[in-house]
Parts: sequence; structure tokens; C-alpha cells
Amino acid sequence: MDNENKHVDESRCPLCGCVNQCSVESGDCWCFHTTVPQELQDRVPAELRGRVCICRICVEEFKANRV
Repeated sequence: MDNENKHVDESRCPLCGCVNQCSVESGDCWCFHTTVPQELQDRVPAELRGRVCICRICVEEFKANRV
């Protein structure tokens, strides 16, 4: 099956499945004001990279556990 044709729910975090609260289309998303570590971005399945946003909870938990 071709992954490009599969439905992708852009409102869900690709890591935990929770609502990602992306508001990039509004021009001011929460992620504009933080850095998403590359190591965390690398955990997103290849077919979803650049298509689905990681949620704030995953980003904050990842950063907190890196200490």
C-alpha cells in the first residue's frame, strides 16, 4: 500500500497520538516560540515528517528528561 495515499490526521501528534494543538496556519503557533530538539524530530516516522506536528507535551517531556 502506498503511504502517500493513507489518511494522515494532522491534528494528532505522531509520537503519542494526542491532539497536537498546531496553529501554524494562524501564523502564531506555540512551536514558533520554542526549539524542538532534532533527536525528538528524528523519532517521527519518515512518512509523517513535515506533515504532522509533535505536541507540546512530548516536546516538554523530552526536554525535561534530557537533564
